[in-house]
Amino acid sequence: MNKFHFKYDNLLNIKEKHEEIAKGKLHKAVERLDLEKDKLNGLNKDKFNCRQQLRCQMEQGVHASQLKVYETYMHNLNQKIHHQKESIEQCSNSVSYLRTALIKASTERRTFEKLKEKEKELFNYQEKKEEEKFIDQLVTFNNYKSN
Repeated sequence: MNKFHFKYDNLLNIKEKHEEIAKGKLHKAVERLDLEKDKLNGLNKDKFNCRQQLRCQMEQGVHASQLKVYETYMHNLNQKIHHQKESIEQCSNSVSYLRTALIKASTERRTFEKLKEKEKELFNYQEKKEEEKFIDQLVTFNNYKSN
């Protein structure tokens, strides 16, 4: 009996590696997106705490110079929040792009796996036919020999 050999095995291996690389890149991008979201949450908490602190200070009476410090801090914090939102948007776009690339790589790999499966089925069918043909010849030979 012959051994099955898929002529595109090397290409299938490359597609599998390409898919694994795409999975890794997507995983890193999702981790970075989560990290950037955590940074934004931290900035928003800082903003909330600053507002609370300002409210308490205003109830107790606050000096104008301290109000200016709070105003400057809040302005800088708002800028950081804005930049962080932009960073999150970029990360989100990157995740979407990498997810699309992973889907494409997975589709290509599955296509080659299906082709391999079909060729294996055809190979098995041909092997079975060859075996049946051999058995028929053997039976015919034995019948001829006994007569």
